[in-house]
Amino acid sequence: MTVSAKHPASTVALVWILRVVIGAVFIISGFAKADDLYGFIFKVEEYLQVWGWSQPRSLVIIGTMGLSGIEFVLGCMLLLGCYKRTSVWLMLAMMAFMLPLTAYIYIADPVPDCGCFGDFIVLSNGATFLKNIFITAALVYLAVCNKKVPGLFGPYIQWLVITVCSLYIIIIGVYGYVLQPLVDFRSFAVGTSLVADDAEEEDAEFEFIYEKEGIRKTFSQDNLPDSSWTFVDRRQLNAQPTSKTEFAILDNNENITEEVIATEGEQLLILIPDYDRADVSNTYVLNLLADYVRSQGGSIVSLIAADKNRIEEWKDLSMADYPVYYAEPTLLKELARGIMPAVYLRDGTIVWKRTTTSIDPDILEKAAGTPGVLDTLALDGYSTLRNLTATLVIILAVLFLLDRSGRLLKWSIMLRKKAEKLK
Repeated sequence: MTVSAKHPASTVALVWILRVVIGAVFIISGFAKADDLYGFIFKVEEYLQVWGWSQPRSLVIIGTMGLSGIEFVLGCMLLLGCYKRTSVWLMLAMMAFMLPLTAYIYIADPVPDCGCFGDFIVLSNGATFLKNIFITAALVYLAVCNKKVPGLFGPYIQWLVITVCSLYIIIIGVYGYVLQPLVDFRSFAVGTSLVADDAEEEDAEFEFIYEKEGIRKTFSQDNLPDSSWTFVDRRQLNAQPTSKTEFAILDNNENITEEVIATEGEQLLILIPDYDRADVSNTYVLNLLADYVRSQGGSIVSLIAADKNRIEEWKDLSMADYPVYYAEPTLLKELARGIMPAVYLRDGTIVWKRTTTSIDPDILEKAAGTPGVLDTLALDGYSTLRNLTATLVIILAVLFLLDRSGRLLKWSIMLRKKAEKLK
């Protein structure tokens, strides 16, 4: 089909603008979900819990990995002009499900945000619904006009383009699930200090909640009650609004973060955000980590989202000879991803974090007395992402040049044949 003779330039321009905009939205959405696959899993399970549906975690993992990959690849197809008709109709099929879903979420408000872009971009339910209306309208236009405008690649090489893009997003998803997200958009990225800022503490104004004989009252910091009252909690009065999660470790409902997080030296935090999924067989690695950290003069602490009975049960099962405290499950999931992730601190600042299942016990067994071994376990997600993306771009550029050279060769042969006929 040829470009419309009435408005060819405007049609071509609008098609390419919509390809870039809608394609980029799908690419970013798919990448954000695949990068932080655990975050996407948690969001899907949140939906399932609201609706009263119970599904095995394995099915949720397959579904989230598949959906994030499909979103990313469809975005690449549209952006590059590959499979022009198929890509648009598949996107419309997806929006036929997503548009009513986001309308329901906007009206019923079962969850705070839809999780469309993970923690990279957090949109309100209303903004998400409006976004999907725009995407659907744009795709309806492209369903009519996308075929009219050529893409960057010819029909005989498009399958290679899709294969390369699929491998790229699969690698990112597997990396994020097995190790940690390549890019951390959450509150506790590497380099974040878990130690409270003394200057902020000095300027902070608090009110204190105490209880006596079942009655709770609030007191100012200049008018605290006598010892017959029991401390319950404190609230900061002049806290600035923030989207960051507050880091807090609790013991008997008392915030003991300042006592637990070491301001100097090495410290390892072992997180268990979901006690029912904790793997006792992994405690061998945990105990090796504990022995090594203490041999270097550091400390180890475990943070578990469980009640006192389960914390004691875990101590017995894991033979933990290090402190174990309670922390909110949302906090632990925000701090690091995985079933039982480890977070390595130096002077209270996060140096690295990764799943304990990805740590080779042989390294720890051979590391006795050798300083600096834990530093070798650090992950450089940004460098890995940069290398993966550069490889993808180079391969796509080579395929583009091969495709163009093939077309040029075909055109030159056709021109030569025409020239011979004219002779």
